[in-house]
Amino acid sequence: MKRHCSLIFPQGLFDRLYAHLFPGDSDEHAAVMLAGLAEMEGKTRLLVRELYLAIDGTDHVNGNYGYKMMRAEFIRPLIRRARIERLVYIGVHNHGGEDWVDFSQDDLDSHDRGHPTLLDLAEGMPVGAVVMAKNAVAGDIWFPDGDRCELEETRVLGANIRRLYATPLPSDRHPAASMVNRQVQMFGEDGQALLSGAKIAVIGAGGVGSLLIEYLARLGIGSLVVIDPDTIDVTNLSRVVGATIVDATGPSWPIPGFLKKLLFKFPRRKVDIAKRVAKQANPRIGFRAIAGDFSRDDVARQVLGCDFIFLAADSMRARLVFNAIVQQYFIPGIQIGSLVTPDKNGGSLNSVFTVTRWVLPGAGCLWCSGTIDRCQLAIEAKSNYEQHDQDYGSGATNPSVITLNAVGASMAINDFLFSYLGLFTPSVIASPRRVHHLDRRMVEQVLMPNHDCTECSQSPTSRFGRGTGVALPTSAYRNDGAVTDNGIR
Repeated sequence: MKRHCSLIFPQGLFDRLYAHLFPGDSDEHAAVMLAGLAEMEGKTRLLVRELYLAIDGTDHVNGNYGYKMMRAEFIRPLIRRARIERLVYIGVHNHGGEDWVDFSQDDLDSHDRGHPTLLDLAEGMPVGAVVMAKNAVAGDIWFPDGDRCELEETRVLGANIRRLYATPLPSDRHPAASMVNRQVQMFGEDGQALLSGAKIAVIGAGGVGSLLIEYLARLGIGSLVVIDPDTIDVTNLSRVVGATIVDATGPSWPIPGFLKKLLFKFPRRKVDIAKRVAKQANPRIGFRAIAGDFSRDDVARQVLGCDFIFLAADSMRARLVFNAIVQQYFIPGIQIGSLVTPDKNGGSLNSVFTVTRWVLPGAGCLWCSGTIDRCQLAIEAKSNYEQHDQDYGSGATNPSVITLNAVGASMAINDFLFSYLGLFTPSVIASPRRVHHLDRRMVEQVLMPNHDCTECSQSPTSRFGRGTGVALPTSAYRNDGAVTDNGIR
């Protein structure tokens, strides 16, 4: 069975590497990357976590066989670190040219000589080599089971998601369906093909999530994974797209009780309604409905094969797990929310705002920016009885209006669309945006990363780019509804 392998860079690390390899002198330069490993659904993703630039004339010298080589003194501590940290060792150098690149015969001969030794030193981890030209990347990855494969794709995760290949992709796309003809006029057949091949996760199928699901289905997304543990309630009907009174209460016409139980399942699960809405909008869409809690490990792992995640759930634990997946598995995402704060005396509003927070590997982290409330996390970890007994207001609800949800959902989908298809101008920064509705203001927020953050930093103990090498901060539930933490760093 063919192994599918891709390489994923955070934008900052890619920019550092590119500047080192292509300083303008048309010569060859080199570096070593250490990458986390993520294997799921038959695909291998190499997540570039650390970058070590080889100094010309010291670490990168004239070769014994080919043009140049990296010295053993430079390589040895890095392959040792890869073994200890369970990371993938990848050597990288550059060739000339643009849009096309391949290894030379000298390169391939050096792999045959050196990679078996590197595999022995890595003790069970893959090793590999990458060669880059301008706008092109090729890879030769060796696995401990004897398998060897080329890179199928390299992704660079910034405001624009950039895709690089060894050679330009053929333009033999099949014509898009007529239902998306008008949007194909905007971003072309190739753009529509990217959307039809995308697998997107939506966490939360309530007010915001139901809108996201309809938008994504109508855009022609290939596959959706939707997670929500709840059933529909009459109070949800004003804002959950596609939900009906029959979903919430059952049919109004007379029907025997036994027949009602046989023919209908009431109240209906939100994920079932979401599937119905998506299939009505796009009958060909792939849809996986998961009626579970996203903070549970077995549920959260269902999104690890996705290309993008939308978080439309309002719990702190959902934020924690979402943020961890972005930073650990390099799956970009957007968190959406609205907040209405009535005046305590009633009759007026203190604030009404909608926010979309772009979260990328190494940027926009919800943990070090203070967007995850640790006190609320502790409250959510208590059992339902403990929350009620200690008067934490676990049964309280927040005001919600479909129009506020629609603002957040449309902003988030537009950001995803322009990012995923690489349509943003180069100056765009993936920063959170907050819309204050009472005075019609839009504020771009600036999140300053913490270089010691346990989630998004490149510090030795962070989860950044670790893939399957560390546990997610998911939960195991006790019989009383309380949770025990797994993998909180």
